[in-house]
Amino acid sequence: MRLEWTRRAAAASGVRATPRPEVHAHVRPGSLLRGLVAAGPRPRAACRAQTDSVDDVDVDEADVVLEMPHEVEERYLKLLKRQEGKLKDLQRKHSKKRSTHRVMKISSGYLKGSPVLSPRDKDVRPMMGKVRSAVFSMLLSRIGGGSDFPSECRWLDLFAGTGSVGIEALSRGCGTCHFVELDQWTANEVLIKNIDGLGVQDDCSVHVESVFDFLTKFSYKSEVMGGSFDFVSVCPPYNDMDFDELVRSLEASKVVSDRSFLIFEYPKEVGQSLATTLGPLTRLVNRTYGRTTVAIYGPDL
Repeated sequence: MRLEWTRRAAAASGVRATPRPEVHAHVRPGSLLRGLVAAGPRPRAACRAQTDSVDDVDVDEADVVLEMPHEVEERYLKLLKRQEGKLKDLQRKHSKKRSTHRVMKISSGYLKGSPVLSPRDKDVRPMMGKVRSAVFSMLLSRIGGGSDFPSECRWLDLFAGTGSVGIEALSRGCGTCHFVELDQWTANEVLIKNIDGLGVQDDCSVHVESVFDFLTKFSYKSEVMGGSFDFVSVCPPYNDMDFDELVRSLEASKVVSDRSFLIFEYPKEVGQSLATTLGPLTRLVNRTYGRTTVAIYGPDL
């Protein structure tokens, strides 16, 4: 079995002691305060300590907030409220018992009709079956590959979740697929079980880490990881996602070349703010299915 893991993904079947992925949502209030003190005008209470290190300032946080200029105080409280909200969401998410069910199926290829696991909760939002079918039909018509992709094609599934997009690509002929998923439970209990259950583990690599971390690493390790991908699917969560930052990270990485195709799913509320070009690629398709919009970027032939 050739199922590769990153160091943070040492959670193969039967192994229970798994490392925790990085969670960026929890920022301690003190660290927010230090960032604001360092970036903006320093409060009078903090100026009592003559030091170059904000960490060395020994003051009461409440006193500092009271003496902040109004605009800095407002910004601090807004950031604090946002981070506390994210922390509560994480705590609520991990305090409840999570379970799976089989309501999705692979729509075409040699695995057609095979059921795949998906979480019962709404924390993972897989690409809808009809959208997935439409996307693959458009891609295959673009490359003139008939009903299957060439076996040498490499696919990258970002924000993989259930892995249904990448597994569908394998079912339709792609040779290999890399999956990137941050949530440890989803990776262990859904993604990996789908890969193993459908017998495609020899063609898969799973990376349990942040998509942004993966893209940063890939930007200077692309050759070690096989170079750019032929196809990249990007299906991020709609909530708390900075789509502009995501586009910038994709452009800065080397996951696509001027011959690649990239599928980007996003909420229609984002509208026309999504770029018409992404790195060397041009937006070829932009279609809406209910609340979901799918853009396909590729070579401008």
